[in-house]
Amino acid sequence: MPKANRPITLGLCAALSLTAVGCWGRHKAAPPNEDQQPQVTEPETPAQTPASTPTATPTPQPPEPGVGGTGQAVNPPQAAQLIAAEPGSKINLRSQPTTSSSAKGYGLVGDPVMLLRSAEASDGTWYYVKFEQSGAEGWIRGDFINTEGRATPLSPQASQSNTCDGVMEGMAVTAFYDGSGFHMVRFVNLETKNTFDATLSRQGSNNAGKPLYQGTASPPTGGSYPVALTDLSGGNPGSGSQVALDYAGIEGSVACK
Repeated sequence: MPKANRPITLGLCAALSLTAVGCWGRHKAAPPNEDQQPQVTEPETPAQTPASTPTATPTPQPPEPGVGGTGQAVNPPQAAQLIAAEPGSKINLRSQPTTSSSAKGYGLVGDPVMLLRSAEASDGTWYYVKFEQSGAEGWIRGDFINTEGRATPLSPQASQSNTCDGVMEGMAVTAFYDGSGFHMVRFVNLETKNTFDATLSRQGSNNAGKPLYQGTASPPTGGSYPVALTDLSGGNPGSGSQVALDYAGIEGSVACK
């Protein structure tokens, strides 16, 4: 796989606030957050192995979606993923949609969950989630959830397209092309597995006659960033050819199959 066109500095990542996209855990840790790191007095029981009930009168669980209860049902349930500024963060799973309620355990950045209910509180939106692997359920505040989901299903055009693949600064990158040229780039955070796409459109050619494509990508952490692709094959991509990519100043190249 070709190396990146130039080294990527950590300062760029910090300036762009891409901590959940491609620059995780390489900057100064953020101040402790009550709902991101369980207190030492709370049992640190992973959501993958739910803790047993510590008292004789456990808090009743909210009913299944559509049956009523706290907040509003997310119907149908929505696929999502836990996020935080630090990839190793433990995110509390609460018994109620408030930080003053007891922590039933925790999840880790990147854990896949299903959103079952939502509730509005003074500190934002909370979601009643179910962990896909263990089945553990509880409330997590919305700023620790990528509510945009995970990898969205590929469009029919992308599913039938050829690809160019590579890695750029902690992100797996796939560029999709067909007989009409390049039309999409997919980025996958290699640590959290969060996925986001950029739809491309042709924007002429550079001074060397290489086709240029542009679009924008919106990572789960927010914001919209420019994406530029240069078809180095000169308009005839195929096995062994390459494309140059620029995502918000992060440069690299990927090889076509």
